[in-house]
Amino acid sequence: MRELLRRIHYLLHRRRFDDELAEEMAFHREMAEQGGGVPLGDALRLREDSREAWGFMWLDRFGQDLRYAFRAMRSSPGFTTAAVLVLAIGIGATVAAFSAFNMVALRPLPVRDPRTILRFQRHAPDRSGSDVPYPAVAFYREHTRTLSAVLAMTSSRLSLEGP
Repeated sequence: MRELLRRIHYLLHRRRFDDELAEEMAFHREMAEQGGGVPLGDALRLREDSREAWGFMWLDRFGQDLRYAFRAMRSSPGFTTAAVLVLAIGIGATVAAFSAFNMVALRPLPVRDPRTILRFQRHAPDRSGSDVPYPAVAFYREHTRTLSAVLAMTSSRLSLEGP
């Protein structure tokens, strides 16, 4: 946690830290020249290494990448428009497909406790099926003491014809 707070502190006061680093490196370079010691090395490389140790270098690189992307998009507006339209259509189609799938398959049923839903099936020695005749459904609905509701559905066509 302390490391994160230190990095955030650097991020908020980055300009001051960079100025102090430049002053300190100039001082050490001057001292090395006066003493006839080994040269300090590549100043840019040392500054980058210091920034890497201080904070979120990936955030700086991300900002550089965004600036470069905006410059590239501004230089070719036709390509930018086409890319944005293709992305918008692709994202819109994906969202629409997921919304439909979510409504049909993922969203729980609008009942009080969906885990307690029962499904009745008929079994005979030679076959089985999930269609229960309507008189049986009506009987269950009228005589149940444990079920809160009874719902019937069929996969076959239902036609209501008058006499």
